[in-house]
Amino acid sequence: MDSISYVIHDCETCAAIKQAKRVKPLWYGGRWSKYKYREAWQIDYITLPQTRQGKRYVLTMVEATTGWLETYPVPHATARNTILGLEKQILWRHGTPDRIESDNGTHFKNSLINTCVINKIYSNNLCFNYLIVK
Repeated sequence: MDSISYVIHDCETCAAIKQAKRVKPLWYGGRWSKYKYREAWQIDYITLPQTRQGKRYVLTMVEATTGWLETYPVPHATARNTILGLEKQILWRHGTPDRIESDNGTHFKNSLINTCVINKIYSNNLCFNYLIVK
C-alpha cells in the first residue's frame, strides 16, 4: 500500500490533476466572480420567426452574476426599442446597473442611446457608468 502512495505522489499527471482541482473556477458560489450582484447586464438581440403581432426580434438581457434573463420582443432592432426594453425590463424592475455590455451593434452604440443615458440617468442624480464593451 505504501508503494502505491509513493507512485501516486511522484506521478506528474496525478499532480497536474490535483493542481487543476485547486484552481478557483470562474463560476463560484452560484455567481460569476467577475461582477457583484446587479452590477452588470449583458444585452443582445436575437432573431425569431415573425409573430402575428409583427414582432421579429427579442432584446435579451442577462444579469451577469445570476444568469437571470429578461426579454423584450420588438418588431425592429432599433435604438429606441433598446431604450424602451432597458427601461421596462431592467431599470424599473432591478434598478440602475453599473455596466451594460453588448456587442457594440448600431442599436446599442449611437447618439440616441447616449442622449437618453445623459438625460434620464444623470438628471435623476444617479451615478450610472453606461459602458458598452466588446
